[in-house]
Amino acid sequence: MPFYIKKEGIMINCVNHPEREALSICFGCKKEFCKSCLDEGKEYYYCKNPDCQKLLENELGIINISEIIECPNCKTELELSLDEREKGTMHCPECESFIDFTSGIAEVIEDEDYQEIMTLLNQGDIGIIKSILEDGNVDYYVLGENFLSVQPLLEPVRIYVNVKQIDEAKVLLKNFEQKTFGFSNRQDEDFE
Repeated sequence: MPFYIKKEGIMINCVNHPEREALSICFGCKKEFCKSCLDEGKEYYYCKNPDCQKLLENELGIINISEIIECPNCKTELELSLDEREKGTMHCPECESFIDFTSGIAEVIEDEDYQEIMTLLNQGDIGIIKSILEDGNVDYYVLGENFLSVQPLLEPVRIYVNVKQIDEAKVLLKNFEQKTFGFSNRQDEDFE
């Protein structure tokens, strides 16, 4: 929870931006920083200093692996997001292999089976679906998300879910109303 710091009733300014008020103290270096200079952990804030960022990664449980890995199957260089590093797994967008790097070494997992549950054309819908599945701890991946902005309407984005969690995903998404171009696809009786 953000809080602005005061010392003896006087607002403290950011170490990097003296014109801005400090939001909090970095847990690592104990210096005061504004919101744009801090990353939020589970319990504490951390500045962008590499040593402090390592503390943040430890707090979040992020696997100590570089931000770029090579797919063991197709040899494509892949840039990992913070979420992927935290989760320890990802799907290669090139060859669709499921990659596990929790051991520190990228390995293709053969026994995971995924089923397509829906196709989408709306960027907003994609973000909502991803958020719902992540909040429900459902193992999923998205295929074609990066191409939607390049070739809209030609190739929809496909959402795949681990077959072991299909029923769980269906329950989570049962009230989701898919939109195309910002309009609902549902046929309500009022509009017929």
